[in-house]
Amino acid sequence: MQSLVFLLDVDNTLLDNDAIKEDWSKQLQAMVGPALARRFWEIYEQVRREREVVDIPLALSRLREEVPITEMDEQTYQRVRSLFEDYPFDKKLYPDSIKTLEYLRSMGLTVIVSDGDQVFQAMKIVRTRLIEVVEGRVIILTHKQEHLDEITRAYPADHYVMIDDNPHILHASKQIMRDRLTTVFVMQGHYAAEPPPEGFAPDLTVQHIGDLRNFGREKFLTA
Repeated sequence: MQSLVFLLDVDNTLLDNDAIKEDWSKQLQAMVGPALARRFWEIYEQVRREREVVDIPLALSRLREEVPITEMDEQTYQRVRSLFEDYPFDKKLYPDSIKTLEYLRSMGLTVIVSDGDQVFQAMKIVRTRLIEVVEGRVIILTHKQEHLDEITRAYPADHYVMIDDNPHILHASKQIMRDRLTTVFVMQGHYAAEPPPEGFAPDLTVQHIGDLRNFGREKFLTA
C-alpha cells in the first residue's frame, strides 16, 4: 500500500482567519479610535511586505515605537496586545476541521505546514488544539512551496496531498512535485473570490474543509 502524507494549511483552511482579522479590526477601532487602528494595519502590511509573512508581534512592537505615550498610554497598548495574544482562536475553527483531520489521519499521516512567524502562528496552532490532533507534526515556514524538499525529507512518503486555500501555493507546489502531489483547493477565505494564477488546475476542489470527508483514500491517490 502506498504511504500517504496530508500537508494542511491553517489560515482560511482549518481556521477562519478572515473572520478573526475582521473581529480584530472592529475591536481595535473601539479601543483606540479609527486613526490609530488604521495606523496599526498600515504597519501590519508594511511588516508583511518586508518579511513576506504576517508577523503580529513585530507589528505590535513597531506600533509602540511609533506612537507616543500622549496618543496611546501603556495601559491602552497592553489592552491592544491582549486583543491579539489572548484571542479565543479555537472559536474560529471551521466546522468539522478537527473531525476532518481525524478522518484524514485514518488514511495517512497529517502534517500542518503553515506560513507565518514562529511565535504567533505557533501559539494559534496550540490554542486551537490543532497541534494535538496532528500529534505535534507542525512546520511553520515562509513560502512553504520553496521548502518542499525539506518537508518531504522530514515526512517521507510515496504520495502527498496538499490542502490549502491559496491557489498560488498549490500551483507552484504542483509544478515542482508533479505526480507525487495531489492538490486540494479549499474555497474558503478571500482567495476564493480572487483570480487564480494562470494555468491553475487543482486536482480536487471543495467548498468547505469538511467536504474532504466525502473522499476515500484512492481519490487522493489518483486525482
